[in-house]
Amino acid sequence: MKRGSRIWLPLLAILVDFCAVVAGTGLAYALRFSPFITDRIPIITGLPPMYWYLRLSLVFAGFTLLVMLNGGMYRFPRQDGLFEELVAAAKYYIAAFTLLLALLFFYRAVSFSRLTMALIFVITGICLALSRLAGRRLREQLYAHGFTVRRAAIVGEGEQAMPILTHLNKHPEFGLKVVGSIGWGDRKLEGVKKLGKVTEAAKAVREYELDTLIITPAVEEREVLPELISACYGVNVDFLYLPELHPANGRPRRIVEFGGVPLWTLKENPFQGWTGLIKRSFDIITGCMFFLLSLPMMIIIGIIIKLDSSGPLLYVQRRVGLDGNEFDCIKFRSMRVDAEESTGPVWTKPGDPRVTRAGRFLRRWSLDELPQLWNVIRGDMSLVGPRPERPEFVRQFEQRIDGYQERHRVRAGMTGWAQVNGLRGDMPIETRTDYDRYYVENWSLLLDIKILILTVLVVLKGENSY
Repeated sequence: MKRGSRIWLPLLAILVDFCAVVAGTGLAYALRFSPFITDRIPIITGLPPMYWYLRLSLVFAGFTLLVMLNGGMYRFPRQDGLFEELVAAAKYYIAAFTLLLALLFFYRAVSFSRLTMALIFVITGICLALSRLAGRRLREQLYAHGFTVRRAAIVGEGEQAMPILTHLNKHPEFGLKVVGSIGWGDRKLEGVKKLGKVTEAAKAVREYELDTLIITPAVEEREVLPELISACYGVNVDFLYLPELHPANGRPRRIVEFGGVPLWTLKENPFQGWTGLIKRSFDIITGCMFFLLSLPMMIIIGIIIKLDSSGPLLYVQRRVGLDGNEFDCIKFRSMRVDAEESTGPVWTKPGDPRVTRAGRFLRRWSLDELPQLWNVIRGDMSLVGPRPERPEFVRQFEQRIDGYQERHRVRAGMTGWAQVNGLRGDMPIETRTDYDRYYVENWSLLLDIKILILTVLVVLKGENSY
């Protein structure tokens, strides 16, 4: 990517965010002093001049841009998702608004009403979120057509080389285009052009206008890594390093120090201390709320099940959860009572004749899983986590899938990272396991909230729901 093309995209984003803050403040002013509100909340001190709010919007926009600029919100391309970008923007926006309130506390020449400030906070926040959303969609379109992308090369032939190449090719919206590979030997990475050997890295960077080198060394190549570093002395190029370690064996997560000695953490208990308390509190509070809200619907569903077919209302099945312990998972019955008499434990297939008419509807909208909210409240499950499997299947998977047991380090969930990424139903368990392990290693409360929001969208689409 040309140096000049790196400038206009951040400048455009800054301009759009600036306009969003100014426009949001103006809309808040227009709404506060419109007849709709003044008829209900009269103005006591008279209509304030518009230029007061124009000055306020310029100061507010300046604070917002400075805080977001310091937080890296104008570094493109971004490697995070839309949800993470909006969360980060909201965090910096709140910080900027706090600075504005602090300034107004000491500046007494003009007094702004609390209602007006509340409207400014809400409306400007919405405008800023819309500007980030529009900016992201614009960037994705530009990247997809090859504009302003960063050109990259993969260095080495470690086990991560092909996965990262495939991933970047599937997601041009990340703004990183792999144009070739650089290697220590004569081998060539499949699917891309060989740009040269490591000793020719500087020449390749200049000739192919590379911005980034993604280093994925195999075990035998690690000792010559300093050779790449020295070959690129004096060359402006970013280095990204992907360790060869498999997720089941641990990835470097963060650096901790013991007496001044830096150590990589490869594996940690994701829910120890405060994180465990936060996770469980969120499950109890949100689970109770969802349970109470869905109780009338569950009563109606129970009546429909009874009218549709004979048999019990609920179906209780043994599943495996936290620490490999079994528990009784509760669901609305969606199959015939004798569904597994002739087949034994098997996964449901599309068009499964064992599913009742009511069950087909319940499974389409995932309503058969509503009773699992009681499992969440009791502590057997979590709202978000790896989907629990039956003991018969777990014993099979533990034998043939490396690291499958890692998913049992956390409570099983009603929904999970694999499910919102399209891995529902009869999908490869190996891929689902990789997604479950990612969730275990990267848990955060924001990730749980993101998964719950995406679950609603997945249910509405109805993919692989049978």
